[in-house]
Order: sequence, then C-alpha cells, then structure tokens
Amino acid sequence: MAKATSDSKKILAGLDDVQSMVKVYSTCTAHKLTHLFGTDVINTPAPDLPSNYFLWNSDMTKGFSEMTNSFLQSAIGSEPLPPHAELITSMSIKAGGLGLQHPRTCAVTQFMLTTKRCLQYCQDGVWLGYNKHRPALPHTITSLYNTWKTTQTRTMVNFRTYAEDFASICCGSADLVDQFVFDASLNKCRETMREHAAKMTREVTLERTAPDYVAPKLNQMLLQETSMALMTMPRLEPKNRIKNVTFCTAMKRKLRLIVIKDHHLFRCKCGAKVDPWGDHCLGCPANHKGYLSNAARDGICDIFKRILPVTKMIHSGTQMEKEVGNIVPSLPTLKPFDLSIRLNHLLTQGAWQIPFGRIGFDVVFIHSDKPAPIDPSLEAAFFSESDLRLREGERKKFARRTGGTNNVTSKTLSADEVIGEINDANYSFIPIAIGPHGEIGSVFKRFWDGSDPLPLPSFSKDRPEAKRAAE
Repeated sequence: MAKATSDSKKILAGLDDVQSMVKVYSTCTAHKLTHLFGTDVINTPAPDLPSNYFLWNSDMTKGFSEMTNSFLQSAIGSEPLPPHAELITSMSIKAGGLGLQHPRTCAVTQFMLTTKRCLQYCQDGVWLGYNKHRPALPHTITSLYNTWKTTQTRTMVNFRTYAEDFASICCGSADLVDQFVFDASLNKCRETMREHAAKMTREVTLERTAPDYVAPKLNQMLLQETSMALMTMPRLEPKNRIKNVTFCTAMKRKLRLIVIKDHHLFRCKCGAKVDPWGDHCLGCPANHKGYLSNAARDGICDIFKRILPVTKMIHSGTQMEKEVGNIVPSLPTLKPFDLSIRLNHLLTQGAWQIPFGRIGFDVVFIHSDKPAPIDPSLEAAFFSESDLRLREGERKKFARRTGGTNNVTSKTLSADEVIGEINDANYSFIPIAIGPHGEIGSVFKRFWDGSDPLPLPSFSKDRPEAKRAAE
C-alpha cells in the first residue's frame, strides 16, 4: 500500500492533465494491486468473513479508501469524499460509477475466481489459449485440491463459504457449485460479479444511506453514458481531451460534491441563492444555455459525421449541416434546426430507405427541477421524474414559442404554422432534450439506439401541427 500511495503522488506531481491523472491511476495504480485482494481474504478466519461479499472490510480496504480519496481530492480539487462518493467511485462504469478497483467490492470476487481457476486447472489442465493442448498438472499438485469440498484448510473453507452465492449469481442456482467451479467461463463470471457487486452496492448501501441532497439525484448521477465519457474516452485524439476545469466540474457533479465554494456569498441573476452543487445555475431559465447548446450540437454533429456513413444512412459527412436556412418555405431566413441530416434518396439499395427529405434536430437543456406535468394515466408510477421533465422539454420544442414574419413578403406565421410548414416539407423533427446530469430525452434516444420512447405528451387543441410532428 505504501508503494501504491507513493505512485499515486507521483502521478499528481508528474502530470498536469486531470483526465490523464485519473485514467493512469485507474489503469496502473489501483488495478495493479488486485492480486493482493484475494490474499486478504485467504488470511481472514471464516467466522470473520462478511455475509455480503461486496462489503469486504479490512485494513487494506481502509488504506485503499484513504489512498483513492486523497488522490481524487487532490486531482479534482474537492473536499474529502463523503461515503456516497466513495461508493460511486468503486461501482462499475456500466452501473454508472467510476470503475476504480477497490477491495470493498473486489476482494472476495478476486479470491473466489483465483481459487476456481486453480480447481479448473487441476481437473482440466492449464489453459494456454484457444485450440491449444492443455498440459496436465502433476499429481503432487492436483492431490492438494482433490478434497476441496471437505478439507478444513482456510482457503477451501473460505471458498465454500461463498461458493453457493457465486453459483447462484453466475449459474442461476445455488445447487450448481460444480458447474460454477469447472464449467463457467472465468471472464464471464468476473464480468457478472462486477455488475452484481455494483447493483448490490447501490441497492443495499447507497440507496439506504444516501443523504437527502443525493438520494433524489441518484438515477441521474449514475448514468453509464457520463461514466464512459469521463473514464473511457480515448485521448489519442486531441478533441477527445477534456479541459481540466470541465473535467473537474463534471467529476464533482458525478459524485455530488461541492462545485461552488463559498456559495452562500453569491446570488443568481434571478435573485435566488446559489446552491453548492450547481443545480440552480443549470436549472435557472435566466442563465443562457447557448454555450452548452452549441457544444452539444457540435459534439453530436461530429459523431454523426463518423457514424452515419458507416450505417449507410448518409453517403458523406457533408450531408450533416448546422443551422441551415430555407427549411420553412415562407420564412427562408428562419433556422429552426440546430443540426440536420440532408438525406439522399439515390443511394444504393443497401442504404437506409427513409421517406423524409431531411431529419432536423434541436437541442434543449431542461431548465427546471419543478415537477413535470403528468397526464391522468398514473405515469408517475411508470416513469421517473427526470424522464417526464425531459419529455416536457421535448413537448416545448414541438410546441415552439415563436413564429415569424417574412420581411420581404410581410407574411406572418404563428409558431404552430412554422411546425406545419416543416411537416409539409416532409422533414422529420427530433428534439434533443438534455438534463442537468447528462440525461437524454426518449425521442432522441429512440433515434440513437432504438429504445422505446415515452408515450406522447398532451398538446393543446391550438397545436395540431406540434402533435403531428411528435407523432
């Protein structure tokens, strides 16, 4: 631990890019100690083993927590990490955590899988690769493991303590211990246990102990997408490198740490007090979100230029256009889309066959934490408050606030008539609603990954074109 702590301090002293610091710490410092986690379990008497494998506690656990907390505190310039933030750092990236290895959740799993591999090798020989001969171990070694079901050696007693739990999680039944030990894929078991540990950490510990300022935000905080952006983004491409101030702010939002120090000394332009986590700053309509909107637009446009030609939706990245005019025939100078896809219907037969001439997108950041309007269909029982607020943001984009007047022809269109001309031009309109923790609205998610959208919101009778566009 002393060597690892020293290495973490060298990372802080040797690098000036915070994203690189965290990545190096995750990959090199934290990860290279995992082989010691199992040793910690072996040296613990069976009566002292915790009933929950994902809540390992020992001197190593405490030392590891101190090292990680000290590192992150120095790297992102935060206060000491509270308990909820410690838990999130050790949860898997798929579960919305930071994926930093920690003996709390990994020690028992590391011990169990290492012992499982030894038992497999004794029975089946040493695995050297696919389609390669597995050399058998000598009898002097295999005989040590033949009585693993009955021997009272500490290693096997501890292994049997958790064997049924691991068999239940990895193989579906506590009765399938032999299948877990000898047949189950080691890598699949490792991945399954990692995600199960994250799930149980959230359900058993985090959701029960989270303070009031954290609990209502957990679903938004634990988004896999934001975890991947912070922890897995390849940095060889310069534009993937996040500026220090942006990365530190995003990490603090992820872990629900104080973003604005001395917040009690400040007031928003609307007159309200500023909270320490930045919620009001992101939620207040008085704060212009143009910079955020443009950054989201540009990022999505760059992604589309790379992905859509591969999926054969477009032939070239030049078909991605930002804020073009001549979308609304009666108001040619109006630019209702932040970005749009100009579709080409002369592509080869293998390309997408889409009936629209253009797909337009408009970015909207959700401004308020106030409860969203709920249709009289018990929607609150099926959808989260965040999802409903995102849908309300999408509804407001369909039912735009303003129309416009053509300065040449003096023709005036109402807001709904603008949407009507977009519909009549055979253009599809997709709002990109983004929440304060990076949540994405269901309409754009349906385009992005095919997931089912929420039911349509209600539109007033004077907004028939808005409803038509949403449908």
